[in-house]
Amino acid sequence: MDFKITPVLSADELKDKAFNRASKKSKRGEHKTDSKKKTISAKLNTVAHVLEDTLKRYEEEFPTIDMLPTFYREIIDITVGVDELKESLGSINWARRRIKRTLMESARKLTKSEDIEEMERIQREAYGRASSFLDQVDDDLEFLDESRVKLNSLPDIKTDLPTVVVAGYPNVGKSLLVSKISSGKPKVATYPFTTQEVDIGHFDIDRQRCQMIDTPGLLDRPKEDRNQIEMQAVRALESLADMIIFVYDPSETCGYPMDQQKALAEEINQTFSDIDILEIDNKKDLNGWESERLQISALEETNLEELINKIKERLRDEFAIEKVTDEYFIEQAKKER
Repeated sequence: MDFKITPVLSADELKDKAFNRASKKSKRGEHKTDSKKKTISAKLNTVAHVLEDTLKRYEEEFPTIDMLPTFYREIIDITVGVDELKESLGSINWARRRIKRTLMESARKLTKSEDIEEMERIQREAYGRASSFLDQVDDDLEFLDESRVKLNSLPDIKTDLPTVVVAGYPNVGKSLLVSKISSGKPKVATYPFTTQEVDIGHFDIDRQRCQMIDTPGLLDRPKEDRNQIEMQAVRALESLADMIIFVYDPSETCGYPMDQQKALAEEINQTFSDIDILEIDNKKDLNGWESERLQISALEETNLEELINKIKERLRDEFAIEKVTDEYFIEQAKKER
């Protein structure tokens, strides 16, 4: 999901924007008093429109949390705080409605006045009340601007695509595996709930686009080593993953003995008990060993085709993806002609 939220101005910046634009308004009337009334009316109308349009845009650009997929709701709760975001957006909505009502009331008072000093007083009071409402939500505006930076930096992960998550200890070859299986160069993004870069690759099962994700900092160490935020991030991944590939390094050149790797695999199986998990051995190029698991070498691309076929078979079953046959391509060619 690609959030594109524009910068949120502070209360003082909003006041400068609205009042400076209003200061350029000038209207002619039948006489001095009429000119003054029309000019102040135009200024109030300008302030109302600038603040209404700007604040409403802030409300509309931020996502409706309850409409988001579970994965993104979890991430937003981790990085920003769902309740805090809703509260700040509610405050902005309150300020926008109060400012609109205040300026409309001032405009009505203005139509009944024939005294220049009273007109100027109405304008000052309207500006003052509008400023007061903005000042009351200045902290919310600041929070929203900080939040939009975090939301805009979230990786664009498609929650509607079949998704394979790669797990296993560091240095077992997960990132290399993602790059070998993915078509094109995998995108690299930084999750806000880790300090690590995340590889996001794509591949196709016939006509169905799929994605493969390596999440260092989350599924590469035991849960007792994860903090509360990272545990919540694991739950977010649970809502995203359709399949998990757990990568062993039996050569132990990764720096972790097999008993630790097996303990992590058992933990992953327990945590993601409802998700299909395929365990494989990597680094077959280093030396041979006996194992019931599929043995590959991501470096030398040994048995990668077999691995890809296993992934495709399992995802086909999961998503009832139609297998493309030669007849399909023949029919497509006929349609194009």
